[in-house]
Amino acid sequence: MTPAASPYFTVFTPTYNRAHTLHRAFDSLCAQTFSDFEWLVVDDGSTDNTPELIAAWMKSAKFPIRYFRQPHSGRHVAHNLAIREARGQMWTGIDSDDAIVPHALERIRQLWLEIPESERGKFFSVAGLCQDQHGRTISRPFPTSPFDIDVREYLFVHRRFAGEKWGAAAMDAVRRFPFPEIADTNFIPEGVHGLQMARAYKINRFVNEVFRIYYVSDDETGVTLSSRRGIAQAAPGRVYYYLWVLNHEMDYFRRAPVPFIKAAAMLPVVAGYAGQPLRQVWRELTNWTAKLLVVAAAPLSLLLAIFFGLIGQKK
Repeated sequence: MTPAASPYFTVFTPTYNRAHTLHRAFDSLCAQTFSDFEWLVVDDGSTDNTPELIAAWMKSAKFPIRYFRQPHSGRHVAHNLAIREARGQMWTGIDSDDAIVPHALERIRQLWLEIPESERGKFFSVAGLCQDQHGRTISRPFPTSPFDIDVREYLFVHRRFAGEKWGAAAMDAVRRFPFPEIADTNFIPEGVHGLQMARAYKINRFVNEVFRIYYVSDDETGVTLSSRRGIAQAAPGRVYYYLWVLNHEMDYFRRAPVPFIKAAAMLPVVAGYAGQPLRQVWRELTNWTAKLLVVAAAPLSLLLAIFFGLIGQKK
């Protein structure tokens, strides 16, 4: 199908060897009650039959599908490629193993347009809750619906509401803040993108409505330190993220100390895995409060280094 000149939504899906699950996203887009969208798929160097699968869908879908392929570089590079190519007015994403409910796009558009036009420039996104494939809600509901909250307040102070959420953002806001593309890593924490945008766009609007279906394994018990993405592979991206938090967000330390203690303790650990000398990282810390926190967290850093070392030996 020929792409629309300017669809209302660009729906972005990065994928890597997910031909066996990608149908979830495709089928849920086929079922949407709002049809003014394009599906932009960025293949991060898959070696399965993803290209053939997408080619077949491009012939049969009633909405435009645009397919791009890149060498295996990571989600953040795929994201940057997608925002350069996107044609939509609003931006959203579906993971290659997830789905959205049939009315998701229609309802998100309605909620966005309900914000007075004179106020809309202050808002970054509209989002709602997620459920798993068994119908169990996996997001903590908000105290009111709609619930408007400062983005940084949400990320640091009101972390009890954190967790899986799904929605859409203004394309202009997303395009202003691409991910940094750092050598020797194919992973950049998504928080980097969110925190950068939070300094320009102040408000998120949340609603207690389910929009996304998040597929989990039946034996999944949650994310732990030992089950996270390989720390060595992700280390350069995590160094960048922890430096950003400590250099730019320390005014939230008194109200929400835990994220900053974690960043201070993890920074020397991931710097070691990234091959970055501690003196170099120390110089890149521009906030003296953060420097003192890194020194105070040194015993915890040592324990974490031992822990990750033991995990590596077991593997």
